[in-house]
Amino acid sequence: MATQKAFLSILENEIARDTLKLPTLPDVALQVEQAVNDPDTSLNDLQHIIARDPALSARMVKLANSAWLGRAVRVESLQQALTRIGMWQIRNIVVGLAMEQLFDAKNDIVRRRMQQCWLESVKLTAAVVVLLRNYDGKTRLHQHTAALMSMTSQIGALPVLTMAEKHADTFANPTFINDCIQGVGPSLSGMILRAWKFADEQVHVGEHWQGPIVSFKPSYLSILQLAGVLTELHDAQHSEALISCFVQTGLLPGPQWWQQARVQEEYQSIIEALS
Repeated sequence: MATQKAFLSILENEIARDTLKLPTLPDVALQVEQAVNDPDTSLNDLQHIIARDPALSARMVKLANSAWLGRAVRVESLQQALTRIGMWQIRNIVVGLAMEQLFDAKNDIVRRRMQQCWLESVKLTAAVVVLLRNYDGKTRLHQHTAALMSMTSQIGALPVLTMAEKHADTFANPTFINDCIQGVGPSLSGMILRAWKFADEQVHVGEHWQGPIVSFKPSYLSILQLAGVLTELHDAQHSEALISCFVQTGLLPGPQWWQQARVQEEYQSIIEALS
């Protein structure tokens, strides 16, 4: 307890002095963001930016062939992948995929926890996409917008993990790190997403998706919370009553739908494409 208080004291002091080093968007994400905001940008312009990152280019092709965006004819090039994904989805997908670059560390304990954070983001994103691919309600919920929210869902853990690595001898303990992330991660997510100038709704979801489920009505917050329940990344108990509420509002097609082999194949296909 004393160690956690000391850690939180350091963290709070840095926040108060505005010296806490918040993660910044990777360069490729910033370049795509700027390009998409330019009305004169073409798909060819975006291709040139993304092509500078071979790993990202390969994943965009892989994603275009996954259960999320795949069609009968496979794409073989980045240009074909971007055409399939579409101009308005490219920005969110690139920014989301670029998040993985931030989850890296030299300390073994911290690096493993960062890798776990990224995997949890991927699982949540895959579940969100599968749910929205099968959602036909009246409320408009865009897959690529929800995917960006879920891929940044663990961003609040980064300042905690960065500080734990900086003071590894004192703070690099798995249980201690988990407790701190659970305690301050949501508020740090809000700070980071605001610094990145994300929309208010995206910030709200980042701060509250791990919190109590107060509404089952279709929204970006409720879809992330449902995905969290189904993937056991949300603390809410996966009870029949809880699932029934999501079924009644139309976010979940049926009580046993998530367990269906077809649904799980789709889910695993998207995880593989994002990993």
